[in-house]
Amino acid sequence: MLGGVGLLTGRHQVPGIPARLVQTTLPRLVLVPVVFRLAMLVQALWSAGLGEPSVLWTIAVLHLVPNVAEAVWIFRWSARDAAVTRLVPVADAGFAVLLTLVAALVVAPAQDSAITSITWTHLMGTVMIWTLLRGALAGTLVIGGAVVLHFTLDPVSPLGLFLTLGTALVASLVVVGLVGASMRFALGFGEQQGRAAERERHRRDVHDTVLQVMESFAIPAPADELDPAASLDRVRRTARAQAMRIRISLEHEPSGPVGLHQRLRLLAAEMAAEGLRAEVVIQDDCGPDLSEEAAVALHDATREALRNTLKHSGTRRAVVSVEEIGGGISLTVRDHGAGFDVGDRRRGFGLENSIIARMAEVGGFARIESSPGLGTRVVLLAPSVLSLPVG
Repeated sequence: MLGGVGLLTGRHQVPGIPARLVQTTLPRLVLVPVVFRLAMLVQALWSAGLGEPSVLWTIAVLHLVPNVAEAVWIFRWSARDAAVTRLVPVADAGFAVLLTLVAALVVAPAQDSAITSITWTHLMGTVMIWTLLRGALAGTLVIGGAVVLHFTLDPVSPLGLFLTLGTALVASLVVVGLVGASMRFALGFGEQQGRAAERERHRRDVHDTVLQVMESFAIPAPADELDPAASLDRVRRTARAQAMRIRISLEHEPSGPVGLHQRLRLLAAEMAAEGLRAEVVIQDDCGPDLSEEAAVALHDATREALRNTLKHSGTRRAVVSVEEIGGGISLTVRDHGAGFDVGDRRRGFGLENSIIARMAEVGGFARIESSPGLGTRVVLLAPSVLSLPVG
C-alpha cells in the first residue's frame, strides 16, 4: 500500500513502472475526490430543500468553484504543466480554509447540518487530493490543520471531524494501492503479450527468409546437370543477397516508411534472383494511404505465397496484381502451376502463420484457392486504416 503511495506521489518510483505512466496517471486520480464532492453536494442540497437558500447557495458556490476548476485542469492541462500539478493541492487547501471561515461567519441555525455537510465534504476532498498527489504524510498534516482550524471555530466538533477525515485518508490509500496494483498487472500482462508477439515474429522471419532460402537451394533444376557452375553461382548470389538483407535489417533502421509499390518491386527482383519471374501489376494510384503495418503484412504474405509457388507449383512464373477496393487494398498472387486440393491438404506453418495469421493481425484476411492441375490463387485483403482484430 505504501509502495503504491510512493508510486503515485512521484517521490519514489516503483521498479518496472515508467515515470511517464506515473505522471499521466497522477492527475486523473484527482477525479475521485472531485466526483465525491459533487455527489455529496447534490445530496446536501436535496436534503436541505430550497427554503431561504441564500446562505446555503453561497456556500455551495464556494464549494463548487474549485471542483469545476480542478475538473477542467484534469482534462485540459494536467498532462502539459507539472508546475500546475504542484499548485493544485495548495489552491484547494486555500479554498477549503476560505469555505470553512465563511461557513463559520454566516451559518444559519436552520441550515447548519447542510452547511456542515458541505464543508466537511470539501475538507475530505482536500485530504484525498493531498494524499493522492503528495503522499500519506501530507494527508495526515492536512487532517491536523483542519482539526485545529475547526477546534478554534467550534470546539465541539473536532473529534467527529478527525474521524471523518481519517476515513478519507484511508480511502485515498486504498485507491492508490489499487491503482498501483492495476498498473503492475497491466504492465506485466503487456510485457508477456509483447514477448509472445516477438517470438512469433521471430519464427515468421526465420521461416520466411533463412528457411525458405535453404529450401530453395534444395530444389533440383535442369541447369544443375547442364551447367553446374552456373547453378552454383546462382546459389552463391542468392545466399550473398539474403545475407546482406539480413545484415541490413539487423544493423540499420529504415529512414522512413517504404510504400507497397516499392516493396513489391524489390520482392520481384528478389524472387527473380531465385529463379521465379513475378510480374507485378498495380492499379494507378493504388494504396498511397496504406498504413506501414498493412504494407509490411501484404509484402511478407506475398513473399510467402511466391516462395510456395517456387517450391511446389512446378512453374517459374507468377502474377502479382494489386487493386484498390472499398476500404482497403486487394492483392492477388496467381500461378498456373500444379495446384493442390485445398480441402485435403493440411495447412502448414507458411499458410497458417505467414499468410493467414499475418493478415488477420492488421484486420485483413487471406483466401487460398487451388485445384490440382489448375494452379493456385492467393487473395489478400488489407484495410487502408489499420484495424486490430478483436479477441
